[in-house]
Amino acid sequence: GTGLRLFPLDRLLPSLDRLWRRGLRRYKFLDRSFNAPAGHACAVLDFFRDRVTPDTCLHLEINPDRLHPDVAARLASFPRGALHLEAGVQTLNPSVSAAIGRSPDTAQTLANMRFLAQGTGATLHADLIFGLPGEDAASFSRGFNTLVEACRPPELQINLLKGLPGTRLAREAGPLGLVFNPEPPYELLRSDALSFDALLQLQHVARTWELIHNRGRFPRTVAALRDHAGSDTFGAYARLAAHIQAAEGRFHALGLSRLARLVGDHLVSSCGFPRPAAEALVEADLNGSPHAR
Repeated sequence: GTGLRLFPLDRLLPSLDRLWRRGLRRYKFLDRSFNAPAGHACAVLDFFRDRVTPDTCLHLEINPDRLHPDVAARLASFPRGALHLEAGVQTLNPSVSAAIGRSPDTAQTLANMRFLAQGTGATLHADLIFGLPGEDAASFSRGFNTLVEACRPPELQINLLKGLPGTRLAREAGPLGLVFNPEPPYELLRSDALSFDALLQLQHVARTWELIHNRGRFPRTVAALRDHAGSDTFGAYARLAAHIQAAEGRFHALGLSRLARLVGDHLVSSCGFPRPAAEALVEADLNGSPHAR
């Protein structure tokens, strides 16, 4: 409820300069929308661009709804690997986006994401939220597939909506059809478009995606799943999640070797891989082999 607050540049930049001269090269900015306003963001980026070294790393959280050309140009000017960008897409459904106070021009959001992924040397991580008012499982899966196909972010966080105290969604939960757990971390229990069971199924997909894709432990297997899935990456991971749930009844306390066996079995039973090929693929990932057939 406090609105946007900024440290004055005549205080901020000298402070950053003192840290830089003391040898600090890794900075994490906690602003949820670092790129707003553009002038302030450009001044900070200029400070680091004039000093950037091979070991410099800046973590910035940006709002991809709107990306000022001056900010975009500066992001593109940094050497590869110097920027780590976390982009809160949240949803690619225009009506849902408008309902939560974000830009309904999701086509522009997606275009900005493509630029960040392909027009800069930054490491791009994206965020999507399920359980937003008005968004059912089909809409969420379409947005997920669109984002993956357009940007292929190395990490895509899928998060359940939370009703954090003081936020508009928490205040207006009743009229919006949202039911939150009153205890921390205030997770959504039911929305106007998703039952508790539907949320649980999406949670299973999110956990499977985190274990298999985001942690980067199965790069060859992830590529094989993606090729088999075609344009429905979400569906592929939903089927894998169902396989893990049926076999284990849980998504926690799964050792790496056990997880690899489950993925291999899924490649055989659901994707039609010959068992020797599936086992070789997973084994190559576990052993870090540079080549796999």
